[in-house]
Amino acid sequence: SSSPTSGVSFAEMWPEDERHAVRRVEAEIAAGDWGGAVLACDLLVAHVLASGASLAGTVEAPRDPAVVAMLLGLPGPRYLAFRTTVRAARRKEEVGARAAFDAYLFALEARRARMDVE
Repeated sequence: SSSPTSGVSFAEMWPEDERHAVRRVEAEIAAGDWGGAVLACDLLVAHVLASGASLAGTVEAPRDPAVVAMLLGLPGPRYLAFRTTVRAARRKEEVGARAAFDAYLFALEARRARMDVE
């Protein structure tokens, strides 16, 4: 997907090689493709959690994304709600605007938490 032609973008919060994924989320939201936006957010969060796990070291790095989310200080209930929304989007269930916005907000929170420990 291409990026929106105007408006706010949070791509600058991510490393250069991940900004295309952020722009994809933003394009999906702009197009009203709520399920696509949620799935694109899942990719963003997966990258954040993988890079967060690497902070613990290579051998003893936590492998469970929920543990990494907690280590980054992300609220457990928010993480669980995000995972529930992603599962619904993967099953092609109806995912509304609020769920997509919440998913993007969680991705932004995750990235911010990761930036705080860099």
